Amino acid sequence: MPNTTNPTTENKLSLADLLNKPNELYLLRQVAQIFNRHPETVRRWIKKSQFPTPLNINGMYYFKGSDLLEYINAGDAEGV
Repeated sequence: MPNTTNPTTENKLSLADLLNKPNELYLLRQVAQIFNRHPETVRRWIKKSQFPTPLNINGMYYFKGSDLLEYINAGDAEGV
């Protein structure tokens, strides 16, 4: 099973968490928290190829932290 960060509802993930743990795998709902968007919005971005391609493990989307940071650093996240 992938190593993921599991925040509680009181402890939402932020960009700082992503910067501190770039080698982690993040679930779709966690990525939505980081970008302050609804998970369905992130799914739409994926379908439109406007977002890093996730790993699909047993029907669950996982994102590499390093891919997300690369996406942010490339400036692709400006419209997000």
